[in-house]
Amino acid sequence: MIDLKSTTPAQENLLQRMKGRAWLESHLKEVQEKYAEKWIAIAREQVVAHGNDPDEVKEKIKSEFAPSQVILVRVPTGEISKPV
Repeated sequence: MIDLKSTTPAQENLLQRMKGRAWLESHLKEVQEKYAEKWIAIAREQVVAHGNDPDEVKEKIKSEFAPSQVILVRVPTGEISKPV
């Protein structure tokens, strides 16, 4: 029997990434001020690593987080448009 109320690890990772994205949207100005032109990794609704190169950032977090748990993004400078 399938338990429709339980979540799989993949669903939980997706939920955490969605929370991370929402966190980034609500903290974008602070993140831009601190990490402009850097690569950042977001997990647990916070920046968990940063660097000048995505591979450098991945290396910093690989022992603590699976790639499916992390949002990896380069922080631009300037104004960012939001989805409509």
